[in-house]
Amino acid sequence: MAKNRTRNPNGMGTIRKLPNGGYEWRQMKDGDLRTRTAKTLPELQEKIKEVANLPIVKSKYKVNDWFDRWLNVYVEPLKKTATYEQYKTLWEKHIKPQIGSNLIKKITSVDIQEIISSMNKKGLSTWTMKHTRKVLHIAFSQAFKEKIIAENPVKDIEIPNKQAKPRKTLTIQELKIIFDALKETRWYWCFRFMLVTGLRRGEILALKYSDIDYRNRRIIVDESNSLNGIGDTKSAKVHYVPLSEEAIYFLSKQKEMLLERVNPALFNTDLKKLDLIFPSENGHLMKPDSLNSVLDRINKKTGLHVTPHMFRHTFVYMSKGRMNLKELQEALGHDESTTTLDIYGTMLSDTKTTASKIDDVFKGLDDEMEKIEEKSKEIEIAKVIDFNKRRKAK
Repeated sequence: MAKNRTRNPNGMGTIRKLPNGGYEWRQMKDGDLRTRTAKTLPELQEKIKEVANLPIVKSKYKVNDWFDRWLNVYVEPLKKTATYEQYKTLWEKHIKPQIGSNLIKKITSVDIQEIISSMNKKGLSTWTMKHTRKVLHIAFSQAFKEKIIAENPVKDIEIPNKQAKPRKTLTIQELKIIFDALKETRWYWCFRFMLVTGLRRGEILALKYSDIDYRNRRIIVDESNSLNGIGDTKSAKVHYVPLSEEAIYFLSKQKEMLLERVNPALFNTDLKKLDLIFPSENGHLMKPDSLNSVLDRINKKTGLHVTPHMFRHTFVYMSKGRMNLKELQEALGHDESTTTLDIYGTMLSDTKTTASKIDDVFKGLDDEMEKIEEKSKEIEIAKVIDFNKRRKAK
């Protein structure tokens, strides 16, 4: 065994060859042992470079302690409330049960990979697993900056590739059923407006009359309504949605409806200051779940399964071929066109046009093959005639 062991100078540890042909590095530092393994010696040497000179951290922090502090100090006061709630939910549901009671300095990349593997076994989406990895990386990066851990274990973590579920869009027939059911309710114009703008549920409910820029034919989307009240949009940025003639008409009909029903939003001095286009029946800001509740009632009556976000998906699908990618990205409020493609790429592909192009490529194939066959027959006939001529000449 001694022949297989090599000691590194200056307390850098020892390297030995393993029975399986791989290599292992061991180092005692500050009374603690750390190890690394690799299939090849050069690969192991690269791993040693990363950690050999790092200090052994004597922190007694548990992962629970650190995440509680990180969420309270670095996330809640500095990020949007929705972001804080999202990070907290991922921590409590998927991270805490796996590693919460462990010492933070003992967490390895294997522990992180096991969290992702466990999520995958539960059938969670690729997006949820990627987002959990992101949260882990940010939290452990901050722990490294504060010298609570010697290195960030969230590296080289693989996310399983899973087939994304298709975005559900509404057919013309389904839209007719929904709008017929909504016709006599105060929600009718809200959902008609949602369809022609592609706005999210929270953006619709936060919309004010002052956000409607008739001169430049656009809607200024700078706020969103969440469970915690009015706040930033999902991207935390202002974006502009085209204001179509259809949208203008639906806005006018919405206001007519509010006037007919004497909604306090238009008559009460204090509530008028809210300037809401789609207020509750008593003129106040509505909770986001209100739109879901409306559709739940419609679903029970019609047997459909419709959610508010399906109107956004349908907006994208019906806009296919009429708006280019850049225009669609801006209308949806995505920071990058790649985001639009990631979410709606399959939906935006024009399969009919592609199918026609394929037809153009192959439609003459049979004719060409027939020509070759006929030419072959002519050659064979010519050979027979020539053979007969030569035979008679003899």
